[in-house]
Amino acid sequence: MKSLNDIGILGLSNRLKRLSEIIHRQTDEVYKTENINFQARNVPLMQLLNENESMSVTQLAEMLGQTHPAISQMSKKLQQADLLYHQIDGGDERRRMLSITPVGFELMDQLAPVLKDLQIVLGRLLALAGGNIMDNVELLERQLEQKPLVERMSELRRERMINSVEIIHFEKEHSKPFYQLNRAWLEKYFYVEDIDHLVLSEPFERIIEPGGFILMARIMDKIVGTAALIAAKDGQLELSKMAVDPDYQGLGIGEKLVIAAIQQYQAADFKGLFLESNRRLTPAISLYDKVGFKEQKSPYGKSPYSRADIFMVFQEA
Repeated sequence: MKSLNDIGILGLSNRLKRLSEIIHRQTDEVYKTENINFQARNVPLMQLLNENESMSVTQLAEMLGQTHPAISQMSKKLQQADLLYHQIDGGDERRRMLSITPVGFELMDQLAPVLKDLQIVLGRLLALAGGNIMDNVELLERQLEQKPLVERMSELRRERMINSVEIIHFEKEHSKPFYQLNRAWLEKYFYVEDIDHLVLSEPFERIIEPGGFILMARIMDKIVGTAALIAAKDGQLELSKMAVDPDYQGLGIGEKLVIAAIQQYQAADFKGLFLESNRRLTPAISLYDKVGFKEQKSPYGKSPYSRADIFMVFQEA
């Protein structure tokens, strides 16, 4: 049995209609995730009216490539939703002019950042679909079915969040998040030992004043991660007190903190960098290995942390 694909260019309008339905449906899903109760089919009409003080039904039909009855029906629904005004043209009583209500302007303000992100996501899809238009349409349909716009929007915002991560040096006002973030992960996997409580309660006195460093990961004004470099014996630095807010895990913040800690070590006057951890923390151990930490026998004997069962030393590439 032959399919729509076999019809070739004669099936273009059907294929484009199907693509249109996919985009409309998935855009509506995007709006739902943003708590916006609106349909994607109505957005172009609202955008044109948002850019123009008022337009007639005929003008809108011409610009949108739709029939006069279709635009008339759509505009009536929007009027019922208190989004549009319908007025009779003073120069022609047969001509109805449409304009946006204050409620409509509020909706367009709410939609603005979402539409901007949709433009980026759809632009990426179009760039991906280069070449023959029929192949492009098929590729677009397949890509949207494999990964809907909701997921692509989420990825875009994840990228934006990752790019917004700043690694900054500890200030005294960071004492509370430094304590809370570290305590939270310790209680999740182990328990807070006396040495933990002592260091976390007095980070400036116990880490920075003796010659160490504390790095904080910040997104906007929120501290979402920590890492400490504690001055140890024989001119060594210990990477410790690594923690990332659970709500922000999976964004590569831990890796950014570790790399920043290594760079801080390399810029400082210390002979070596090591860490102690637990083999249960598989993702953390994998990260340490990835950036250059290798397991070795501890030269310091028994660890002050009862949970520690692995000693790793940073090795320059």
